[in-house]
Amino acid sequence: MPLKQILYLFHSYMNFKLLLLSLLISVHALSIQSDSLKTTELNNIEVKVFEKSRQKLTSPDALSILTDKIISPTNGTSFLSGLNTQAGVRMEERSPGSYRIAIRGSSLRAPFGVRNIKVYWNQIPFTDAGNNTYLSLLEPDLFQQIIITKGPGGGIYGAGTGGAILFNSGFDLKNKVKFQTMYPSLGGLKTSIDINLGNAFKNHRIYASQWQQEGFRVQSAIKKQWISYEFNKSFGTSGAISLTSYYGDLAYQTPGGLTLKQFQENPSNARPAAGIFKSAVDQQATFKLKSFGIGAQISNQFNSQWGWNFINAFQYNQVENPTIRNYELRDEPNFSSRGVIHRKGIINLDAGYEWQSGQFDSQTFGNKKGIKDTLQLIQNTRLDQLTTFLQADYEINTHWILTLSGSLNAYRTQYINQETIFSPRAAIVRKLGAHQSITAKIAQGYSPPSIAELRPSAGIINTNLKAEKGWNKEIAWKGESNDKTFNWDLTAYLFNLNETIVVRRAADGSDYFANVGETTQKGLELTTSWKVHKYLLVNNSTTWQDFRFTDYTTAGKTYNGNFLTGTSPFQNSVLAIFNHPAGFSWNQQYIFSDYLFLNDANTDKMPAYRIWNSKISYQKSNRKFSWELWFAMENILNETYSLGPDLNAAAGRYYNAAPGRNFSVGLKINTY
Repeated sequence: MPLKQILYLFHSYMNFKLLLLSLLISVHALSIQSDSLKTTELNNIEVKVFEKSRQKLTSPDALSILTDKIISPTNGTSFLSGLNTQAGVRMEERSPGSYRIAIRGSSLRAPFGVRNIKVYWNQIPFTDAGNNTYLSLLEPDLFQQIIITKGPGGGIYGAGTGGAILFNSGFDLKNKVKFQTMYPSLGGLKTSIDINLGNAFKNHRIYASQWQQEGFRVQSAIKKQWISYEFNKSFGTSGAISLTSYYGDLAYQTPGGLTLKQFQENPSNARPAAGIFKSAVDQQATFKLKSFGIGAQISNQFNSQWGWNFINAFQYNQVENPTIRNYELRDEPNFSSRGVIHRKGIINLDAGYEWQSGQFDSQTFGNKKGIKDTLQLIQNTRLDQLTTFLQADYEINTHWILTLSGSLNAYRTQYINQETIFSPRAAIVRKLGAHQSITAKIAQGYSPPSIAELRPSAGIINTNLKAEKGWNKEIAWKGESNDKTFNWDLTAYLFNLNETIVVRRAADGSDYFANVGETTQKGLELTTSWKVHKYLLVNNSTTWQDFRFTDYTTAGKTYNGNFLTGTSPFQNSVLAIFNHPAGFSWNQQYIFSDYLFLNDANTDKMPAYRIWNSKISYQKSNRKFSWELWFAMENILNETYSLGPDLNAAAGRYYNAAPGRNFSVGLKINTY
């Protein structure tokens, strides 16, 4: 029997055993004791989310919390392996640098980026006023924690139906310099230096990196340079001021989608020429981005009851994008402001606003083999978004916690009529003793079209595009064993979305967007974390999704009952982390993704895939110096699959092949 089949059968058997054992432990959690497993409280990490310091066990919202050990468990060049360990989260890669993220939904709205999800860095908006997020700029090694909120949040993080991702970089409380270099088998080199200077009251951090890689496919090289500076100063317990700034210079080639026949014959090829359209190589298809951002935050505590925090930020993005069809230049300056007043009392209150304003100027030229040609189109516009919100938390007694919030969201652009939407959120938490809770929640989501959807690559401004709106209802059961070595989070939800925005492809490969009526999205998410031994932690995430079109008719065809394009009915991730005090560590990851449909008609389907990743490392340290040598291998069984298909692609050009078996080796050196 081939090794691939043996490993698959072994995984299936172990997954069944692990699931059975997890259920038994969940049922009997209150009576389980173990003196041999003494660990930290895995379920009681306190994080700042929805303007509160919350514990996951009593949070009214569905959260995923990634520590630095999980953010990038393999090679550290992207967030792929880390985010895909989380239930309800799917991160895709069309080619290195070209990423999409879907939280409880498909990436239909995000053919070339991250949309319908708000991203924050140190509480500062990183998503711009046009609802675009250039996630490929961010460096995994920069962050100590990532918090993911799933589903509508009642406008606390602005307009959106997918959720929010909060990146927190943090500081070391002592002087420290970390140097890292990495060599991937795909070619190239990544190096970084991380300098921390400070103490418990004042900190400076400078992080700089350079990454260059040839890529698995033809025309898929990437080059990125990054430098960031962060500062934080606290004034005792009464207040703090912080600064976050960065400059990034990114360029990644875009090989384009392949047909099934081309994908099967040679998945590493770039899109070839077809008819009047030249190949991706001939046109030197590349996405180039220069980005600068700076944000300042100040917080203050008036007394034991009243406090506030205020953020101002500026971001400037300059894009140069030769494609197969044309050559686009964009200038995108953005300003963000956010302020919140907090009151502690019998009822805890948070009242605030978030305002974003951006100018989006675009020039489209012909593309003559990678050289800018005749000017074809100029499109300039301004976008403004304003959200005001109020949130109240009331601990009714020792068992019940009530959360109510609402937001008023306004969106203004010259392309479509201004909309003002009220989005409420209500949740109640019932504590079941000290180690379990049940949560019921209902919230409305509102997500206006992004600038890239109003002004797509087809070049025609869509003045009829409407915002998505929908109601989400969910119930969750969270808990942990008495000895805190095992915890679980089981969530079921139903999301009814109106005016769903989907991508369509013209015959020439350009994209445009349309509202398609209604979708019904039912989901079940199970996350478990088990400290098997003091040296071994096993995390398991399982996602079941039944997402369907319920009112969708176009061009005389009705797609009611079809599966929502780009959504997989079942996903599973297992991450085992072994750390031995002698300095040896081993991360073993398994990811399974079931089939998904590639077009709205559900006539083309991408098969399931199974990915094994592994990383081993050895480190030594003393009072002044430490080093770590590591080796990582991804796609160990050399699976041929597409991690980021182009949905509804013309001529069936859906497939963007992911790398086959590849490895990397790295060295970290720390001085204190």
